[in-house]
Amino acid sequence: MTGRNSRSVSIDWAAKPDPRDHGGAADKPWDPCAAGNVGFCDEGIVVPAKVVPIVESLRDPGSFVGEELRLLSAKVQDLRRERKMSCLALTSALPGDGKSTVSVGLASALAREPGRRILLLEADVRRPSLTPTLGLPPAPGLSEWLNGGLDYVPVRRVEPGGFFLLVAGQTEVERPEALGSPRMDALLRAARGLFDFVLLDAMPLLPVADAVFIQDMVDGFLLVVRSRQTPRDALHEALARLRPDRVVGVVLNDHHQYRDSYRAGAYQRYGMGGDSLPSPAGGNSASGPKRPGSPFRRG
Repeated sequence: MTGRNSRSVSIDWAAKPDPRDHGGAADKPWDPCAAGNVGFCDEGIVVPAKVVPIVESLRDPGSFVGEELRLLSAKVQDLRRERKMSCLALTSALPGDGKSTVSVGLASALAREPGRRILLLEADVRRPSLTPTLGLPPAPGLSEWLNGGLDYVPVRRVEPGGFFLLVAGQTEVERPEALGSPRMDALLRAARGLFDFVLLDAMPLLPVADAVFIQDMVDGFLLVVRSRQTPRDALHEALARLRPDRVVGVVLNDHHQYRDSYRAGAYQRYGMGGDSLPSPAGGNSASGPKRPGSPFRRG
């Protein structure tokens, strides 16, 4: 492993093939530094300055939210096995639908398997929210890399959570089109070789065009929809901005509805209850019995 003062270095992990490469290339050893001379620098463990409810839910065996995140994690792993997908972006139609909260929860759920390396990349460089949501100090990140101000990619492991994080950074991206640049593509290709799964907390689809720039660089999008708040017209307009094959699933967030009696009884027999689905702000919504429903719909 490398330290904070290292420059242009790679984490000492065995690189794996880029699953997007076909025609026999995926069977060959793949050097992540060959993709645009991308080096990842492990800057150690960072501890959130506050409790993050979506992360804590996975540590509570009686949490509805934790069970829904485990289900979502299992569905995403099915995508990886069935469609060879290892790089997914989470987006939404509008700000406030909860994509950042779901991104943190999914990264934490995927990282719970021992030995698995998960990278969460804060790709919403215009209005980043992961750093304040997690209570982390500001740090250089993606924007500095895209602007050419860094010759390495700084990542930190978030504990509790267990995932690696590349923050949006402290400077503005000089050109929004840089998200669709060869430099961004090289970063994602290298990340595929070093991590078991790469998640992007992407930007909403309607306010800006940034998510469209990266649609060819990821294996697909998970669309986060806030229950009873995301307008139907906004959802249709957002979907129209992406190619139909790009959306691989829909996550229903912040679902408020009483559970069916048979499900309520089943949950109670397993000692589950007392929490509710996460709100877009990262906290819990109003207490009381809720029906989580299925958080994921395949595209």
